[in-house]
Amino acid sequence: MESNKILAIVVTYNRKELLKENLDALIHQTKNDFDILVIDNASSDGTDILVKEYKEKYNNIYFHGLAQNVGGAGGFYKGMQIAYEKNYDYAWIMDDDTIPNATALEELWNVKNNLNNEFSFLNSLVLWTDGTLAHMNVPAVKEFFVYDYQNIEKGLIPIESCSFVSCFVNLNKVKSYGLPISEFFIYFDDMEYTKRISDAGNSYLVLSSKVVHKMKTNTGTTAERICEKEKVKRLFYDYRNGFYLAKKKGFKKTVRYIGKYFYHVFKILFTKNQFKFEKIKYMTKGFVHGIFFNPKIEYIK
Repeated sequence: MESNKILAIVVTYNRKELLKENLDALIHQTKNDFDILVIDNASSDGTDILVKEYKEKYNNIYFHGLAQNVGGAGGFYKGMQIAYEKNYDYAWIMDDDTIPNATALEELWNVKNNLNNEFSFLNSLVLWTDGTLAHMNVPAVKEFFVYDYQNIEKGLIPIESCSFVSCFVNLNKVKSYGLPISEFFIYFDDMEYTKRISDAGNSYLVLSSKVVHKMKTNTGTTAERICEKEKVKRLFYDYRNGFYLAKKKGFKKTVRYIGKYFYHVFKILFTKNQFKFEKIKYMTKGFVHGIFFNPKIEYIK
């Protein structure tokens, strides 16, 4: 893999058809001088064969297959690690169900130039398939963001964290802040990482850069909203990782999180809800593990 300025990192797992849409959208970007790295979480649906076909057509697509499914967090950790090893300057991070508009990267690049490269990360405006905001991917706006009204007038909203759905990271700027935490497996790895690297410089939501997040439904991932049995087990990571983040924010946030846990258990128990006892089981298991969960951040040497 040759060194280049920008590396688009796409993490995938058994969603070959969505990945194909994603790759097609990346290939047809108006700014096309960048490399694409697909991190495959040990898919069993022929993802490796699909990417091999793309590699034969395009010389800027690379593939890294993992021996086992380490979740989105593990996938993004590995992708970022490779980006640093190969001396890229910027990482454009996304899931396999992210479909960028043709000008999405060009808009981010223009903002990068207008800011004279003084930023930690930029985030595209994430929409759902019907054109409304994707509820899962609304970034956290900075406190007192209105004081940056000059950039707001240019369509740049100051933020302090965002999801890994079209997140454009200034690698040289944030190198000393380490990599995403692979142990998270899924949930909150993006929020934790972007909040951490936001200390390296300003970060913005770029309204002119748009992507579509092709989720099945445009809802959040709260326990009571989950209606697919295979997703119930993920509640372990939701409550374990959430507890870890609460502890990092101090005593008050920790107490609030404990209260939130009991409120959700009560709500699931005494309202009409699918798989309620399984949900409570994995929520409680995650909550208990969260008391002691303290993953280490790996730093770039």
